[in-house]
This record gives sequence, structure tokens and C-alpha cells, in this order.
Amino acid sequence: MQAECRLLTNASYQEIELKSESSLSLRDILPEKAKFYDKNRAPKLQGQPTIVYFHVTVLSLDSINEESMTYVADIFLAQSWRDPRLRLPENMHEEYRILDVDWLNKIWRPDCFFKNAKKVTFHEMSIPNHYLWLYHDKTLLYMSKLTLVLSCAMKFESYPHDTQSCSMMIESLSHTVHDLVFIWNLTDPLVVNPDIELPQLDISNNYTSDCTIEYSTGIN
Repeated sequence: MQAECRLLTNASYQEIELKSESSLSLRDILPEKAKFYDKNRAPKLQGQPTIVYFHVTVLSLDSINEESMTYVADIFLAQSWRDPRLRLPENMHEEYRILDVDWLNKIWRPDCFFKNAKKVTFHEMSIPNHYLWLYHDKTLLYMSKLTLVLSCAMKFESYPHDTQSCSMMIESLSHTVHDLVFIWNLTDPLVVNPDIELPQLDISNNYTSDCTIEYSTGIN
């Protein structure tokens, strides 16, 4: 009898251990009544706009073209927001859980775009350069690596002692500030690689600001 009890105990332990290591599916984080989850509606809490925090790390700057008035930037873009409608996976003991990035097509996500971008390239060498994390407070963090070709209205009246001010503007495609607010990360909103070197140019300053604009359809 004692041997039989030990075997049952071991089997139960193995079952629990395997269960805790099982992979996630999308339904593990969606509400139990998934039909009430609308991926097109921002997860407003108590009627307040959803806040999305941004962080940008500028890895490199190059291909500054005075003729086309463009420049190229390689960046890491981080976006984080809370979606209290989601559920936490069972047996989530880690600080965060890595989710399948494809699930972003099934849950709500910020619809940000670079307003002054001519071209945006998503990096896929040697694997897609992005990831999605879920934290215990139901905060989602989405990080991606991008190459941007950005427009910059350069002025050359003072050439060759000119100073150019080039921006990187992020905006929501479809939401107004009644549903969605973009805020720069409070601790480290913008990090620029100190090793960046530009021929005949020096980076004198960098900063973040609010560029909210009112359109006829609303405020973005």
C-alpha cells in the first residue's frame, strides 16, 4: 500500500509540473466570454482614455540627404499599455510572460504610425525583431526594431554654419484623445546612441515633446 501511494504521489507531481510548463494559447488570456472582447475598442478604465507609454532608442542615424530632405534612423520602439479585460495565465509565477506576437492581431493594440515617415522597414534578420510581454498588472509591452526614412524640412540660409532640427512624430491613426493618449516614458523616453557619428554634422541636442494636433475629425 505504501508503494502504491508513493507512485500516485510521484504521478501527481509530474502532472502538476507538466501543467505548469504547458504552452499558452490565446484563449488563456482572453476573457472567458470572449465574444464580449472587442479588439477594436481601446481598453478604457472607468471611462478614462487608454494611456500608451512610448520609449525610443536611436541606434544609428545616416543617409542624410539634403536634396530629398530626408534622413534614416534605426530605432527600437517600445509601447506599453494596460488592458484590464485580459486574464493572467494560470501558474504565472514569472515577472512577465512572453506572448505570441501574432496575438496582436486578435487583441487591442495602439494604432501608432510615424507621421513624417516616407518609409518604414521592419527587421526580420535573422528572426523577426519584435516581442510581446504580459506583466502581472496586465500591462503589455511591445518592442520592435525599425528602420525609418523620415522627412526633415532643412534650411540652408546659414550654410555652412546651419543648424537643422529634424523630428520623429508619432500619432494615432484612428483614435482621438478621448480614447487614446500617447505619453513619453517617464524615466527614459528617448535614448540616443552616444557613438553615432555623422560626416560634417554634430548632434547638439535631443528632446521629446507633445505634438497633439486638432483635425476636423478630432484631436490626435
